[in-house]
Amino acid sequence: MNFRIREAVAEDREKIKPLQKQIADLHRAGRPDLFKEEARYFDEDSFVWRINEPSHFVLIAENDVGEVVGYAFAWIRYVREHSSYLDRNELYIDDVCVMSEYQRHGIGRNFFEALKEKARDNDCYAMELGVYSFNKEAVAFYESVGMRERIKRMELVL
Repeated sequence: MNFRIREAVAEDREKIKPLQKQIADLHRAGRPDLFKEEARYFDEDSFVWRINEPSHFVLIAENDVGEVVGYAFAWIRYVREHSSYLDRNELYIDDVCVMSEYQRHGIGRNFFEALKEKARDNDCYAMELGVYSFNKEAVAFYESVGMRERIKRMELVL
């Protein structure tokens, strides 16, 4: 399977909507008590801001006919003068999605490697993300690329 990873352009906003719907459906199925049925879509201004902001990264995966089959959103968090933490930069991976029929073909790993390179280029101490516990496949993937649990966030549903 051939694909390429590239930087997003404004026209990609509409092309990622089916993927954003896929993520929304996954989260809704896993935690219907938390997630709305409708997907979260970026408006044009916020999407364009993200692709133009130097501390933000929006990557797109395209197949060999130009169809968008995945995306990754990340940004640099600048931790400064925190009451507990040492100053540092971290690359925060906000959202990654690969179209279900294209999963397990290396696209996620290529996203991860591209983001790792951006983290290194920006003197980041670490890469961080949040993943829901019910999403076992995503947890397994992130562990397979070397990520480890740092904190546990717990809840008591009343």
